[in-house]
Amino acid sequence: MNEIKIRRFQTGDEQSVLELIEKVLTSEFPLEASAYSSEDIQDISNSYGKLGEAFFVAVKNNHIVGTVGIKRDDERTALLRRLFVKAEERKQRLGEKLIDQAVGFAREVGYDELIFKTTSTMKPAVKLGERKGFVPKARINVGPIQLLKFGLNLKKQNLNHH
Repeated sequence: MNEIKIRRFQTGDEQSVLELIEKVLTSEFPLEASAYSSEDIQDISNSYGKLGEAFFVAVKNNHIVGTVGIKRDDERTALLRRLFVKAEERKQRLGEKLIDQAVGFAREVGYDELIFKTTSTMKPAVKLGERKGFVPKARINVGPIQLLKFGLNLKKQNLNHH
């Protein structure tokens, strides 16, 4: 069975990560591709290398098929970034596993909240975020698309809503 493993980003992963993210963006989200800087993924070790930061990759048969990054925003808050899953690998709850990994890491580090920004056109990401308990915080119109900001409270011990 082709097991998918999630591990920390390592030196040597750069090219694969870049190719995966750029492929998904250019083929599925051309608007976002042109709107977002790829600066952070040009140098992942640096962009996600500070204390309280991490970049995870999902690997199958030695190929990177998913990514997620945690970037420090301030003492209390971290940003969930670069959540991407290769088109062929979707519908296997891989995005969920990547989010779980990121949330676990953010909790361990001691953040109070995890912020997830996406756009209205990235519907699978929006649905996934909501399914994982992220709540909408802000919507900003940018031309034809809306920038959406979601937050997840990491301090709640019990995630069941009573």
